[in-house]
Amino acid sequence: MSFVILLVILIGLSIQDIKEHKIYDIIPLFGIVIGISLGFFYNDTIISACYTMLFGFFILFIPYLLIRFFKKQEGIGFGDVLVSACIGAFLSFNETYLAIMIGFLSAFIFCYLTKKTKIALVPFFTFGVILTKILGGFYEINMFNFA
Repeated sequence: MSFVILLVILIGLSIQDIKEHKIYDIIPLFGIVIGISLGFFYNDTIISACYTMLFGFFILFIPYLLIRFFKKQEGIGFGDVLVSACIGAFLSFNETYLAIMIGFLSAFIFCYLTKKTKIALVPFFTFGVILTKILGGFYEINMFNFA
């Protein structure tokens, strides 16, 4: 159920990112609230949903700050950072990390093959989430073991 909600949010954001090359902050923020709420109802703890949301946020926020500091321009949009936090609010640590890394890798390959320098990242994150869920159905994903 929560995966379907996340997928609907990501598909809507992907369409918006492709058309306008911008993400309105209210949509991923609304997704974060929904993801944390669902994490509370399904996992009996709101703390773990908040931790994974923060993890998803900082995966992209640190590169966002570094790019702005060194290149003096925006390389990753702040909307992409919020979308990463939204993904983290719905998924586990391992799934969030893998989805974002698959998204970045597929975006890198796409940019390399098409020679484009400015692309919409959210569709690639959506692909990463879908692929992570498919792989998670066949394999146990354990990149971080906090237990």
